[in-house]
Amino acid sequence: MHLAILVTLLLAQATAPQTRNPWPADYATKEAAAFAAAFEEPSRALFRYRAAMTGLMGVKPGMKVGEVGAGSGYLSRYIAEKVGPEGHVFANELEGRMVAYMKERAAKEGLKNFTAVQGTASSTAFEPASLDAVAVIYAFSFFDHREAMLKSIHASLKPGGVLLIVDLPREQAGARMVGIDVEELVPLAAAAGLSRERENGIVPGHYALIFNKN
Repeated sequence: MHLAILVTLLLAQATAPQTRNPWPADYATKEAAAFAAAFEEPSRALFRYRAAMTGLMGVKPGMKVGEVGAGSGYLSRYIAEKVGPEGHVFANELEGRMVAYMKERAAKEGLKNFTAVQGTASSTAFEPASLDAVAVIYAFSFFDHREAMLKSIHASLKPGGVLLIVDLPREQAGARMVGIDVEELVPLAAAAGLSRERENGIVPGHYALIFNKN
């Protein structure tokens, strides 16, 4: 190969946006119900500790709460019970089949205060300044546009609103890296106008960071 062409290809690879999100390929091979069963496996820490995560957000009756990357909606449905009929929960997902799954399940279970929302890779699609709290549960490290998503989350929160991010420290998992270190995440949040309030290790194997909208 001509040297100039080789250099051009290498530079293009080096500057190409990194794709962190493997879920579109995974969703292409399974049904939504299969993913829901995996997400809601009783032994899975993120499922077992729904009450603890809800508590970290300070959820109360009447609150408006969002979740970004809600998967099957297992946490959002739990929160819907806690905010009651005067509150509302908006569950965002990028994958259309999971949005459809959440809508169908909420209708079947009679959840009137639950709305599944189709988001994009850089936007929550939540209404501006509409939410008291937002949760991002083991999803942030998969975002391909982290800065844009944090700005979108910030925009969706009311003044003083709470953001909870639960994730893993960065580590090697097979052939790829997963997770994001706290030291990397906190400056990104600060740049988006979110102040770190505290960190909590109540969810086994994960860290939980609580932020407030400036």
